[in-house]
Amino acid sequence: MTPAPAPHHDPLPGAAELAALLEARLRGRSVAELPGPGRRAAVLIVLYDIDDAPHLMLTKRSDDLPSHPGQISLPGGVIDPGDRSGRDAALRETEEEVGLPRSALRVLGELDDVHTMTSGFIIRPFVALLERPARAVPSDAEVARIIDAPLADLLRADAALPAEPAPLALRYPLAGEDVWGATARVLRILVRVTREALSAGRAPTASAAAADPGR
Repeated sequence: MTPAPAPHHDPLPGAAELAALLEARLRGRSVAELPGPGRRAAVLIVLYDIDDAPHLMLTKRSDDLPSHPGQISLPGGVIDPGDRSGRDAALRETEEEVGLPRSALRVLGELDDVHTMTSGFIIRPFVALLERPARAVPSDAEVARIIDAPLADLLRADAALPAEPAPLALRYPLAGEDVWGATARVLRILVRVTREALSAGRAPTASAAAADPGR
């Protein structure tokens, strides 16, 4: 088994620079697909800067929803027959739930499938960069509020967890909320890929090392 990258303690790059590192990492990474028979859904991890620090968007689900009411989630939902792909479903649902147009988002890649414990969904997560300013507006029917979660806080919270936490122990305290369940499992995959991308970004390339024998 390949050891996990060490927790990242240096200041994080901005969202655009981080997105470039993540896109390069995701491009060469095989996605772990879960077989059926679960219903298919897709979510979008949206990255953006607040005060030059990378954040990701979470949502607090409305208490009136039939599934997972009141829980912390990522924008997304069921892949409909009219969706061309999971990617399109994630973009469509993000626009419907938080008002971010797909024209403002650049999808960087996808992460491993995650299952929900009780509702029987298999979720495909996608990662995107918010490339231009766009105001997020929660859908009254689905979203109680939008949460701006600093990525640095997520990395710090993950570093405090054991390598293989029990399902109910995988929880992240973010922006005053308790993030658990399928959302926490998606975020744990994001943390691992982010650490891998940051580690690769810090490593000198072969050509740079050859040009500078003192490296």
